[in-house]
Amino acid sequence: MSMLDRLRMRRASFKDSPSSTPSSSSSSSTTTSPGSGTYFTPNKVPLPYENPDKNGINWLFALPDELLERVFVGLDRITISRSFRVCKRINELLNNSIPISLSYTLQCNSLKLNPYSLLPLIEKPSHIPPSKAQLLYTLKERLTRLRNFKAKSKNSVKFKESEGRLYEYLEGVLLRNVPPSDDFVHTGRAIGKEVAVYELGKGNEWEDINETITDESSFQQNDIPVEVEESEADEYFEEDQLVNDIRKTHKFDFDMQDFAVDPGQDLFVVAEVRHPAHRQFSLHLHLLTLSTFQPHPKAAKHILDWPVNLVTRISSLGFQICDDGLYVLRNNNGGAKDHLVGWQWTTGRMAVTLKPPAVATFESFILLTPTSFLIPSVRTRLQPNSVIQDDLADPRDLLFSHHLHIYAFPPFSSTQPKEGESIPPAHTPTQIAIIDLPEFEIDLEEDLPPPRLTIRTDPPPRHTFPQYPIENIQQFVPDPTSGIIIIEFYCQPLQNHTKPHFVLFSLKKTFAAYLPAPTSPLLLQAFPRPAPVIKWESIAPKVRFIGPDEPEPSWVCYVYGSRYVSPYPHESDMSTSIRLYDFDPLRVRKELYSRKNSGFVGVEPQSPRGIVKRLMFGLSTSTTPLSSPGKSTTNKEETKYDGDKDGIHLITEETILKKKSPLKYEIKTGKELPFIFSENKVDGLVETVVLDGERLIIFDYQNDEEIMEILDF
Repeated sequence: MSMLDRLRMRRASFKDSPSSTPSSSSSSSTTTSPGSGTYFTPNKVPLPYENPDKNGINWLFALPDELLERVFVGLDRITISRSFRVCKRINELLNNSIPISLSYTLQCNSLKLNPYSLLPLIEKPSHIPPSKAQLLYTLKERLTRLRNFKAKSKNSVKFKESEGRLYEYLEGVLLRNVPPSDDFVHTGRAIGKEVAVYELGKGNEWEDINETITDESSFQQNDIPVEVEESEADEYFEEDQLVNDIRKTHKFDFDMQDFAVDPGQDLFVVAEVRHPAHRQFSLHLHLLTLSTFQPHPKAAKHILDWPVNLVTRISSLGFQICDDGLYVLRNNNGGAKDHLVGWQWTTGRMAVTLKPPAVATFESFILLTPTSFLIPSVRTRLQPNSVIQDDLADPRDLLFSHHLHIYAFPPFSSTQPKEGESIPPAHTPTQIAIIDLPEFEIDLEEDLPPPRLTIRTDPPPRHTFPQYPIENIQQFVPDPTSGIIIIEFYCQPLQNHTKPHFVLFSLKKTFAAYLPAPTSPLLLQAFPRPAPVIKWESIAPKVRFIGPDEPEPSWVCYVYGSRYVSPYPHESDMSTSIRLYDFDPLRVRKELYSRKNSGFVGVEPQSPRGIVKRLMFGLSTSTTPLSSPGKSTTNKEETKYDGDKDGIHLITEETILKKKSPLKYEIKTGKELPFIFSENKVDGLVETVVLDGERLIIFDYQNDEEIMEILDF
């Protein structure tokens, strides 16, 4: 019972008491001063639908099921979860309704249904869009297969390109530059003018559909298969079939500098560097379609110019494409500062420009929201108590620290120029917060430079739904507020052969909690208040920091939504364990509750590989069991449910990394960030694995030929 209901009952009892007089009852309807000791709420006239029917008719159940479904489909996840316990009639409706089950399953997995996947194709009159029953079956099967690491089909494709410098993978589209054959023999790092595009989603069109769901009444809410079988035989794409169907190439009339892609908008961005004068270079961004490599029809300007000239040709670029925003970070080169620029690519307006402080660098960046940046940075400053005065260049005078900067800016729509007015200048984002990161031992004289940082998340937090490719459109899209952020620390000691590598995992909402509202006047102030500094100790329980033996990925497309994939090679038996992590809070909570209900009690692993696995996560390696199944415990916290159950590993323990070079202090993380993972062992030493929401791709070599093994889920 809510507090408001208690107050109403108390007031009703006061009015009905025999000692109450008309004057006292009339005075009770007015609100008295809180200081007088008596405080009553005013009369509330109930709304018409709040009054029960005099004849006892439940008008909610009098509605047709179609209208009831529309009512419950519009509810949020928490309300639907509570509605299961209201009555038997509603429970049956929620369990047997396909639209409600689809909506509830999407919300429980931080997904959204793409409305374009339900539309027919004008170009193909015979095309029949999938029904909601088919979508629900596909979604549940995919979630189960990803959880158990059991692929629906497995295909092999020959990779025709030699190793190049540029690559990108997102949502079934793989791009790689084709290095020129004459330069590759000598340098091996030339980019060239040609790009190869692999549309891996087209492979699904050749699969035979063994089962089609047409009877919607056959579905129940909990009809999720527990075990799934692998395909009987792997499918291999012939070389001519590969060239004609899923691979295409395009050659430009200029040397590519870098590129980015957004398959959902059919957008391909390629950077070109020109040389207009001596020791002067200019950077230009071409906005093309991925399907035809022609100028994009939605772009008012097909070429965007970098706002300043460059002094060197080589540029290190980082891209993010989100809705109508295109953001490019050019890292320090030739003595210039790092520079982050954002355009509204549909209009060609440069909307955002940002440079780091004088003593800091921008290592990389991501979009935390469509109107905010999350940027890892390395700051350099002089020691305040330095006694070295003879040589100003002495490295012992320098202190290095690592931070995360949160910047925010107004939405592009808030500064739209009117017709006839001049375009407003680019906005400088407001610094919202500075978050301290773990400290490392840094000694330039002992060849211990500061670690370098990279940050990654996919897909960007876009609020528009993918519309391309039309014949194989993406059906389920991650919620823009969900997902994880990966921050990697590349330690580069020059004396040791092994380079420590640490990985920091965090949910987006952990850092998004510091952001103001997009309409906040703070973002438009000319002289904003100083950004607060958030200590590492305050966010350490909400993130998880593992290392130092995490393998360094050769590609950066290892995260999608709340999942992260990494290969762990074993040189002893020439095999590789591919580990698929899942940090989604709802799925982890569901796994934890299922173990509690089944009476599962985790036990510490006794095998050497199990101990190594726990050391990898900074967990305890004690050989004593966590809890005895037959022993009752008074403290619920003493019972642990970590361990392997049906191939699913659950980690809820806190990660503790001891003080050991290059770490400066002991680090404790992960108290509020549990996760699950599953493994799949393959033959050979695999170094590159990438993934998206539907498939996982393993790159391997067979007979000196690079092979892509595509696992569709």
